[in-house]
Amino acid sequence: MAPGVYLALTATIAVAALTPGPAVTAIVARAITDGIRPALAINAGVVTGDLLFFALAAAGMAAAAHSLGELFTVLQWLGAAYLAWQGIALWRFQPRAITPAGGVPHESHFWRNYGAGLLLMFGHVQALLFYAALLPGFVDFSRLTAWDVALVALTLVVVIGGINAGYAVLGARARHFFANARAQRHLHRVAGTLMLLAALLVATR
Repeated sequence: MAPGVYLALTATIAVAALTPGPAVTAIVARAITDGIRPALAINAGVVTGDLLFFALAAAGMAAAAHSLGELFTVLQWLGAAYLAWQGIALWRFQPRAITPAGGVPHESHFWRNYGAGLLLMFGHVQALLFYAALLPGFVDFSRLTAWDVALVALTLVVVIGGINAGYAVLGARARHFFANARAQRHLHRVAGTLMLLAALLVATR
């Protein structure tokens, strides 16, 4: 994978991770109610779910690349359209309060929090669609190597895990920020703009 392509892929993953969604909501809520360690356990489950979705998407896309040939370009355009749709949805986001429960039962045990994060991802099938839409614009699946897979997997762990951990810290120390509707709206619009730029990059690659 070329360095420039890798950096663009990493930036796109970071934008997606920075955008508050169900996983971030659960992590922040747990940090608010129980502190950093239980929130990090949920984060570990979320990252595991992301890795599983990435593996499923990569396996499916690799098979498609070998069997579809030039038709695989259609997937690239569909991926760009999906990312653009995500960007528009972020712009239209309506702020909502994060409740102390965060949709995850109150629990301090590591493995139960880890399981809650993993189950949360299994219920968030859009993540699989995100990887299936994103990867064709950055990865040549006809030449996919074990090193490429390992590199992207490591990037997911570091970027998504690190950003979610940062949200956990902010959730514990800056509760009022996440309750502020204007701050939520601005954050989503910045993320939406960056997602639209990612769609343009995928479409023109």
